[in-house]
Amino acid sequence: RDFATRPLPACFSATMSSKLLFASCAIAAVATARAEFVEPVVTGDVAFLETFSGGLGSWSGSKDAKYNGIPSVVTAKHTEDLGLFVDTEARHYGVSSVLAAPFDPADGLVVQYEATTQDGLECGGAYLKFLNTEEKEFSVDTLDGDSPYALMFGPDRCGGTDKVHVIFRHASPAGVFTEKHLASPPRMPNDKLPHLYHLAITAKGDVTVKIDGEAVFEGSLHDEHVFEPPFSPPAEIDDAADTKPGDWIDDPQMDDQDSVKPTDWDEDAPSSIPDDDAEKPEGWLDDEPLQLEDPSAAQPTDWDQDEDGTWEAPIVSNPKCDAAPGCGEWPRPTKYNPDYKGKWYAPRVDNPLYKGEWSPRKIANPEHYVDATPLASIGKIGAVALEVWTMSSGLVIDNVLVAQNDVAAKEMEQVWRPKFDAIKAIVEAEEMAKSAEEAKPEEPGFAARVKDSVAGGLFAIANVMPGAVRDKATAFVTTLSESAVSLFAFVALVLLVALLSLSSLFGGKDDATPATETKKAVGKKKKTDEPTPDDKETELEEEEETDEEPLKSPSTRKRAARKA
Repeated sequence: RDFATRPLPACFSATMSSKLLFASCAIAAVATARAEFVEPVVTGDVAFLETFSGGLGSWSGSKDAKYNGIPSVVTAKHTEDLGLFVDTEARHYGVSSVLAAPFDPADGLVVQYEATTQDGLECGGAYLKFLNTEEKEFSVDTLDGDSPYALMFGPDRCGGTDKVHVIFRHASPAGVFTEKHLASPPRMPNDKLPHLYHLAITAKGDVTVKIDGEAVFEGSLHDEHVFEPPFSPPAEIDDAADTKPGDWIDDPQMDDQDSVKPTDWDEDAPSSIPDDDAEKPEGWLDDEPLQLEDPSAAQPTDWDQDEDGTWEAPIVSNPKCDAAPGCGEWPRPTKYNPDYKGKWYAPRVDNPLYKGEWSPRKIANPEHYVDATPLASIGKIGAVALEVWTMSSGLVIDNVLVAQNDVAAKEMEQVWRPKFDAIKAIVEAEEMAKSAEEAKPEEPGFAARVKDSVAGGLFAIANVMPGAVRDKATAFVTTLSESAVSLFAFVALVLLVALLSLSSLFGGKDDATPATETKKAVGKKKKTDEPTPDDKETELEEEEETDEEPLKSPSTRKRAARKA
């Protein structure tokens, strides 16, 4: 796949005078930019190459119930390239593909693949396992965590772990497999770009780890410090039964036994003493306390001594002390004691009995052997597997390669590089657009716009007022406009006063209408002496009200009778 970035909008080539204009261009560019590609042509010999252009192809998920994650092949973000996609967090994923024929790495091994953590990687693996299918019968359906591998390679991050694993399962001459871990593994990149992970081991045992084409580790399988434990166990080991003798002196120095504490050495002398030369500041108030009862405080009128206890005035700072250098007893300052020496210790001298740092004696290592060809002892690679647990989604695996030399790997790197550069440019444009968008001033809300309009109207009214009144009115409106609540409350109060004034001016005319209507109703009633149904109901209601009236005193009844 030859990758290229589609043309960006023309505004990117022009001089930008506005961050907002740039943000608009960047957003438009990000929305349309994608890395285009065509299928690559690889001339180097490969034992396995998977580009996922045809979908999952020979890759199949394990039928073990543990693997609840379902990988798929999708178009990776910002590109038209397809890759193996891990779409859900907090899942186990187990998917593998079998090589056409088992590959023997004895004469050299090169593995390479791309890994993109589109959503970042907080806790999870993005490594691949290159399985030893001869050690144990294997099928894609039975893949699990115990499926033996020849090599585990790739990034892993969780908590304190942040590394690119290089782990071999190596067999001793006795057929015992041991994991050999790269002692100082490189760290994985911390971004969301497609990174190229490359491991090459020559037939001589030279090891090279590259990330994005740059070597991040170089060493040898034969160096006893490169892998832990080393591929060739040491010829000698510490004797576990050996112990340090009781009279072993491992301190290179000792106290001088001939040294004697000087007679004038006073261990009890203090480090500081009173400064007799210091003088009390003028105006120091010796008889004034630093604090006193508040003379302005008074016992509350509702204070109940039985329930509240004895009332005590609050304590406040003595105002006299605030104006003076100090109050109360003057503390004499201290100074360094020139006679202070502290505890006496004998000087240290070389120890004539020093034998050096003790270490257990060496004995022959019963498990020692020399493996001149470590790659011949890791088994043949018969399958490639993604067998991980992850708390992060968005992992994309692509362009997985297994070969004996790096010819095909270099060709695939030439395919990866334009894609990486294109996606990096798109991501940077996204970040710049986001930064510009965040820097854009916020549009004022509805309430803010109303506040500004009301304040503007009040300022306009204040400006037409004469002389000193205008200045006071302007200052008053300025104070109001600092708080939307105060401004709206003032306007509401003015409107309320205006409404009440209008009501008092025009409300009298409304009261005459009921009186006129009442008179008309009475006039109509006089014209008809015959009772109506409504009259009967009214009489009944009046009788009920009369019955419900409270009893009156005799004097009250007499006054009522006289009025009647």
